[in-house]
Amino acid sequence: MIKFSLRGKVNPQNLLEENKLFPIKQAQETLTLRDFGKRISRESTVSMMDTMAVLEGLLQIIPDEISNGKIIKLGDFGTFRTTLSAEGVATEEEFTLSKIKGLNVRFRPAREFRDQLASVKYERVS
Repeated sequence: MIKFSLRGKVNPQNLLEENKLFPIKQAQETLTLRDFGKRISRESTVSMMDTMAVLEGLLQIIPDEISNGKIIKLGDFGTFRTTLSAEGVATEEEFTLSKIKGLNVRFRPAREFRDQLASVKYERVS
């Protein structure tokens, strides 16, 4: 269940326009890697130590492969890929590596994940 409250926001393109109310997601419980390890271990036949070893391995391998430009597809979970953040130029001659500002990591949930998100319930809180 996603909890939210309503908050008025200014339209930055028209400061004279009256504020409109938007739903703002409320902070909820944070799950740690250990929490995931415990749950996976509890719901499978894999020990907590083995589960944590695999999760730690993923945490080391994914950033390493992403930084090498690879796309990481994790089955029914989704796909991680990168895009470049850069300053645009008019001609190829104007381009230098200094125009590249950074690497962004994008996540795209797989269909099964998206379908599960489509059935999320919402609750308004004060």
